Amino acid sequence: MKAKITTNAGTFEFEGDDAAVEKHIAAVLSISATMPNVQATPTPATEHAEPGKTKMRTSAPKRSSVTQPKMLANLLSSKEEVDSLRSYFEEKKPASHIETFAVLTLWLRNNKDMPDASVDEMWSLYKVLSQRQPKNLIQTFRDGKSKKSYFESNDNGRYFITSYGETFVDHDLPAQVHTKGAK
Repeated sequence: MKAKITTNAGTFEFEGDDAAVEKHIAAVLSISATMPNVQATPTPATEHAEPGKTKMRTSAPKRSSVTQPKMLANLLSSKEEVDSLRSYFEEKKPASHIETFAVLTLWLRNNKDMPDASVDEMWSLYKVLSQRQPKNLIQTFRDGKSKKSYFESNDNGRYFITSYGETFVDHDLPAQVHTKGAK
C-alpha cells in the first residue's frame, strides 16, 4: 500500500504493508491534531474526502527494478568442491554476513580462479552451505566495501576482495574468543 497525506506540518508519504501504513497515518494525524491551527489539507487524492477527514491514496505496490539473484547450478562442479567449501567455511567461522561474503569471495578466488564475485555467486554458495541469506545481498557487498574495506567493486557490478579483506580472512578468522581471567 502507498499513501500520501498533507497537513500544515508537512506532506507525508508512506509505503509498505497495509497495517504499517495505517499505523503511520494514524500517528501523523494524532500528532497533527494536537498542534494548534493544524488541519489536514486535501491533496489531489483527498479532494473528495469529508471535511476534516483525510482520504488515503493507494496504489499497487511498486515493482522493484532489482533483479532476483540466480542460482548458479554449475558454480560447484564436484562433491570435492562442495566439501572444500564447507570445510573452509567451518574453519573460518564467519560471524556476520559481511565476514561470510569475504570468506566466500576469497574461497572462489583461490579455488575457482574467480577474481570477483556477484550476488549470484553469494546466493548460490549460501544455498549450498544451507545458510540464511542476508535480506539485501548487494548491500552486504556495499557495507563490506564502505564499512570494512574488505571489497572493491568493478565497473560491471561485481566485487573483488581487497588485500585488507584477504588478510582479515587469513589471519583474523576464526575470531578468537577471549574469556575472563585468561592470560
